[in-house]
Amino acid sequence: MLSLPLFKQTTKANGVLWSVLTVVSAALLAQFAALEMTQSLLFLIFYGVMAMILPGVYIMVSSNKLFASQIDRGSLAYVLSTPKKRSTIAFTQLLFSVGSITLLFLILTLVHIGVNAHSPLDLTVAGAAAGVYGISGNLTAAIILKINLSALLVCLAMSGVCYMFSGIFNLSKFSIGFGGAFVGISVLSNMMAMFGSLGVDVLENFKYLSICTLYDYKSILLGTDDWITKGIAALIVAVVSYTIGTVTFCKKDLPL
Repeated sequence: MLSLPLFKQTTKANGVLWSVLTVVSAALLAQFAALEMTQSLLFLIFYGVMAMILPGVYIMVSSNKLFASQIDRGSLAYVLSTPKKRSTIAFTQLLFSVGSITLLFLILTLVHIGVNAHSPLDLTVAGAAAGVYGISGNLTAAIILKINLSALLVCLAMSGVCYMFSGIFNLSKFSIGFGGAFVGISVLSNMMAMFGSLGVDVLENFKYLSICTLYDYKSILLGTDDWITKGIAALIVAVVSYTIGTVTFCKKDLPL
């Protein structure tokens, strides 16, 4: 079911972008978590905005390279000329997509847990800055794990939708156009809704335009289970969209 040469090729094609965005994300997270002057903004800026924007850029670009870009350039013809089933190709690309995003968040989780162990974050101050009140104590490894898991599930949903567009379209301009619009609208709407939660009530309804509304770190901080329900919904979106993209790629006619 797995094509190792194709997996290596896809890794090489996306490795630089993944490495840069992972390093940048980890560096920003470490700074916000470690420096006293930025700790209070950890949830407002990093987990409120950056945790969706930076992975979103990677998802948008890398997903297009899985199918549409290769079909557009004609490079997929070589892969299909070998005795490999389309289902093997699709599974390999799906595994890379899920694996690379999961690894990114695993690294961020470990970085944050390590930094927080040396510079514990006061939840009262950081929560208040993000509009979350009534919490106290220090940030724990369990909370960090849950927050990053919630973000991961939503990013997998975004990835699934972009993967689906890449599997549906034969031209990069359509794949990256629809995928980019989806990611862009989701991220921007999430940012607008964030300002709404901080007091600009007219902007709060923007959350309904964004799949990022399923990412609920505030629920985790408050100790409720809403983030689990939303995480399951995001996982369903990911499974359905990955399935549609895979089936469409396996059955459609290709201009090769």
